[in-house]
Amino acid sequence: MREQILESILKIKDKKTNKEINIISRELKFEVSKYSSKKEPIWHLFLNNEKIKKSCNYLFYYQCYNCNLENCVGATQILRKIRQNKSQCFQCNNINLNINNYDRSIKHRPEKIKINLIEQYENSKKEFLNYPDIYQHTYFLSHLSETEFNRIKKNIISLENGKYNNLNNFEFWSIFKTNNQMKFTYVLYDTINDCIIKANQPIMKCDNCNQEWRTKSLERFKNSYKILCKTCLCCNKIFKIRPIKNINNEIITYQSKLEHKFLNWCSNNNILVKNGPNIDYIYNKKNHKYKVDFMIGDMLIEIKDNHIWHKEQVKNGIWDLKEKASLEFIKKNNLNKFLLITPQNWNEKINEIKK
Repeated sequence: MREQILESILKIKDKKTNKEINIISRELKFEVSKYSSKKEPIWHLFLNNEKIKKSCNYLFYYQCYNCNLENCVGATQILRKIRQNKSQCFQCNNINLNINNYDRSIKHRPEKIKINLIEQYENSKKEFLNYPDIYQHTYFLSHLSETEFNRIKKNIISLENGKYNNLNNFEFWSIFKTNNQMKFTYVLYDTINDCIIKANQPIMKCDNCNQEWRTKSLERFKNSYKILCKTCLCCNKIFKIRPIKNINNEIITYQSKLEHKFLNWCSNNNILVKNGPNIDYIYNKKNHKYKVDFMIGDMLIEIKDNHIWHKEQVKNGIWDLKEKASLEFIKKNNLNKFLLITPQNWNEKINEIKK
């Protein structure tokens, strides 16, 4: 069965780059691991002569041996399936396909057992209502309700790290019985293919900067009024991000009083100002994004007050990297210039923009 699970792997992708990994060779080895709590030999997966660890950035797409549905899991789940010699996928477990006693050989494969998922969903809701009120209340403290899902649905670009990108074909079921200690969970029902999926690894769109990023689950946005990426969330905790409209009635955002003063000046002088772009730069061998405050025509505008954050970035060299990345962005996109406006050079830069 382990060899069949290994052969059922259709493709492998990198989580970060979303590029498909070329499968040259795949094999299983039975080794003694010093990290095993059972102190017994366990199975290890080798891909292209490289040992696969739970922490690797691979996504495994495989076709379930029982129900023939395609699934996407991480390295931890695929290693667990191989080591525990499990043939069932998530779909099989949740529709209670008890096929452990069947002969799993290809020649004698049993007929598929078809369970009505809608009927099971209705039974799950009935069983859930039989539990005490305190259990029902506690359940929805950590699980999404239908109202909460509909509120954040507009920000969901895709699920399963890009595998499902059309949510119009799915129904959200807030209560569905499972076979684990959780008893119930929420799932998405595919009305076309008549199957259920978990809302794992969603790619979200930020309400503030429109940036797309991948997160682990949807539960973290349960009590969020706005869906914000890591950068905007960090800024929002320190400086309240506020919206305002330009002369074209488009929404732009600002943080400080100096930025608000600048936007009012632009409106009073009939100058069209827009949100600035996100520019990539590298610091300490890690990729970062620098969000320029505003953009007027072919000019990038950055507003800096006398804040300790900016002073620290000047001191440790981050600001120099941001300026360098901005100049490269201007050159690449055939823009004019990059203006840094501070309380000290306010009048000079304002006159420069007027000209």
